[in-house]
Amino acid sequence: MSGQRYPGLTRSEGITRTVDGISRSLDHAERRGVTLCLENHYKDGRWRYPEFAQPQDIFLEILDRIDSPFFGVQYDPSNATVGGYDPIAFLERVKHRIVTMHASDRYLASGATLDDLRQADGSLGYADELRHGETGKGLNDYDAIFRILSSVGFDGWISVEDGMNGLDELARSVTFLKDKWASISIT
Repeated sequence: MSGQRYPGLTRSEGITRTVDGISRSLDHAERRGVTLCLENHYKDGRWRYPEFAQPQDIFLEILDRIDSPFFGVQYDPSNATVGGYDPIAFLERVKHRIVTMHASDRYLASGATLDDLRQADGSLGYADELRHGETGKGLNDYDAIFRILSSVGFDGWISVEDGMNGLDELARSVTFLKDKWASISIT
């Protein structure tokens, strides 16, 4: 995460601060063989303001300014969608830098649109219209996502970001992801 998009924080200032903070952390991480990741994040549930690097162009500019084998992307397709950009086109752009992935799925409450997620009023947490759901039953195209990851030899962690509606749903999400990855990886 890059931090909150505070009012009055300019694009240039926010990018400089984020790159500086990550760069200083990388010095420490590299000496220990640790890879840091920048997630294309939506908004922390405790934050008043959205993620600074939520807009795709800002995220990509930060990523492009940091060239290190110890720095990559934690990809979350749901965050791309709720951030207002195409998760597949974004993945194509960053696929060689993916280190880990959050596998989640989101859906919108009845009648809601992606535009409803823009919380300009500075409210706390996630938009009420956004719901966590069973992975494979929401807005994400896991066939396309896994084909792209497989095409670059991705072998990192895929963490399931689910369970909001109970452990049965979490178990179905895990089964879905294992079966989907196996079907894509063999072809």
